[in-house]
Amino acid sequence: MHEFSAARNDKLAVSSLADAFPLRQGITFHQALLQSCPAPSGSMFGEKADGEAARRKEASLLSKLMTTKRPFCFLRMGDMELVYLLAEQHKQLDEIEFGDGPTSGTQAYGNQGLSAKYAQRLRRAYEGADYLDFHEKNWPNEHLVPKLILQRTPGSYHNPTKEASLVFLTWTEREFRQYCQDRRVGFAAAEARLLELLSQTSEFKQAATDYWPEKTEIFYHQVRNDGRDLDANLDLVKEDLREFVKKHRLDTLFLSLGGGAKILGYELSRELGICCFDFGAMIRAFTYSGCDGNRVARSTHSPFFFRIPFQTHMDALEQAFPNLTPAELLAKAHGQLVLEVMKREVGWTFASWELDFSEENRVAFQKAYQVYRTRYQRLFKASPETRKERAGFLHFCGTHTLTNEGKYFLLKFRAKAAVCKVLDTCFVR
Repeated sequence: MHEFSAARNDKLAVSSLADAFPLRQGITFHQALLQSCPAPSGSMFGEKADGEAARRKEASLLSKLMTTKRPFCFLRMGDMELVYLLAEQHKQLDEIEFGDGPTSGTQAYGNQGLSAKYAQRLRRAYEGADYLDFHEKNWPNEHLVPKLILQRTPGSYHNPTKEASLVFLTWTEREFRQYCQDRRVGFAAAEARLLELLSQTSEFKQAATDYWPEKTEIFYHQVRNDGRDLDANLDLVKEDLREFVKKHRLDTLFLSLGGGAKILGYELSRELGICCFDFGAMIRAFTYSGCDGNRVARSTHSPFFFRIPFQTHMDALEQAFPNLTPAELLAKAHGQLVLEVMKREVGWTFASWELDFSEENRVAFQKAYQVYRTRYQRLFKASPETRKERAGFLHFCGTHTLTNEGKYFLLKFRAKAAVCKVLDTCFVR
């Protein structure tokens, strides 16, 4: 084993948490980490064109390793997992969030899904993975990866430069289809059933022609409890996955499960002698999903290959998640509508706040919105929860002048706020 720290192999010299990340009263460890980073310039994940040649080279190497080496495990250093490992490194894990989060179709939320009890298993997975992408093109990772100490296994691989990171985007765009040919592959995720249903539609087949494999035996596993309560269910999920792999005699498992995918992908690759690929958000690219399958809030970032019509997506979503409450279903629909006006580039990803109100995106939004109004109008006033969710969406639409309803709602909202401010002033006097 050898110590891996800083951008490549420089030793980290930090005497204490206070030296590394000075904490102010009321600031969490996560916030302190982010505030220690220089402000981002440009996109959260940089430009696709920067380093594309290097990523293509790494994607080709990754395919070669996946084809020739068993067991094999490819992992990615998500920003949430990086914060988790740094918190463990500095004994601050008690501050880490891991719950399923709020209900909101307009606000993004995410975390790694793991509490402090899994720290050693997560670290072991990252240290032992055959290929580890440190994701330095993701803004916080660029500045925080140098502060992480890992005892990486000699002979293992990692992205050689910042520009070569985020290789899973390039690999899925350029290598995934060919790699899967004549293999038995499985998808395990909170979105697995959704992907299975969508992949059977004519809209998906037409849109995904350049990316989706043919001559491949594909199997799908919807993870226990739709991926919710991962912290409590991780080892039960692991046994479910073990049976899934054995039953279908899988060669490769594509696993999307937050921090749990890192632990289970590494452990199962070793225990079953298979290839495990930390697929992450790529399953949302193939399902064109605005929300994670296990959450009812917008995803923190959204990779893109192709659009799927709103009605087609929601048909499959309602079948895949039949137990959603009215407010949760409405939030999922809102997340899907907001996805239409997100910045996009084929084979790349953008953060939740990187919106693009181009003519193309506005037309796509309006087309989806007309379906939404007819389909879900019955839910708008169904309960206090749906009213709240609907209000948040109308506020978003008004703020960005997307709908007349939204603009009218925002006018009333601001007028009410102005009246309240005047009344408060009168009472103070």
